[in-house]
Amino acid sequence: MLPGKLSRSSIGFSLHHPRLAFQLLTGHLSYEEVLRELISQDLQLLRNRIGSIPHWRNILELPQESIEEVLRLVIPGSQESRFGKLNRWHAFLYAITNSLRPKIVVETGVLYGHSSAAVLGALEDNGTGVLVSLDLPTMEHQSTIVDGKYIQVGLNSDRLSVGCAVPLILRSRWSLRLGNSLDLLPKILGEVGPISMFIHDSLHRYDHMMAEFHLGYNALEPRGVLVSDDIGYNSAWSDFCESNKENWKGISKYREAHDKFAFLVKSQ
Repeated sequence: MLPGKLSRSSIGFSLHHPRLAFQLLTGHLSYEEVLRELISQDLQLLRNRIGSIPHWRNILELPQESIEEVLRLVIPGSQESRFGKLNRWHAFLYAITNSLRPKIVVETGVLYGHSSAAVLGALEDNGTGVLVSLDLPTMEHQSTIVDGKYIQVGLNSDRLSVGCAVPLILRSRWSLRLGNSLDLLPKILGEVGPISMFIHDSLHRYDHMMAEFHLGYNALEPRGVLVSDDIGYNSAWSDFCESNKENWKGISKYREAHDKFAFLVKSQ
């Protein structure tokens, strides 16, 4: 959707958002400003849809199949491509943040900031809580591919910055820290004390994931929530949960059943 690049996605964007496409083309809005407006629109749609579903506030206690049904109602499979920038992963983050009402959330892996915006939108609706996000500096961002899979996705333009899609109105509850998560996490977790939720979405390499899971899990308060995106890349998530004797739930991210994220509620 970057200016000057004609593709099916850019044509589709222009058809669905003619005003934004025109302002982008004429230079009245930057690409980052367009992203922020799209995210703001998506968040409002997400709020409206979730609010219409009974019992969603108990989402952490629901059976796995019921959670997936809630997310299908919020973002039907037929609308994944036209709903905007937020998908079922983001809907889940919004829902559990709104339900849990966390005081402190720590997230690794920001990229454009779609997940950050979902969490921050829920914190703002709650009227309480802060999000601490960690990612590599923009100049160090690059995609890492192993066995044909993106285990880390980098920014695709030097005109974009980490977290650029987070609406400005949501940033008062946000602290963005730049650097390697394994270098930053011990200090940050020591500073903020027990946390309510930890979200892994950075480098999906086994050793990196295991290290983040251990750091995040140990920092969780009792009944705190550990979340991981893309658990199918390796066995880190299942190995970690088994070694800590924790039950967990895996949720399909899109229509493809193998593309999953997961969460556990810390037992003690």
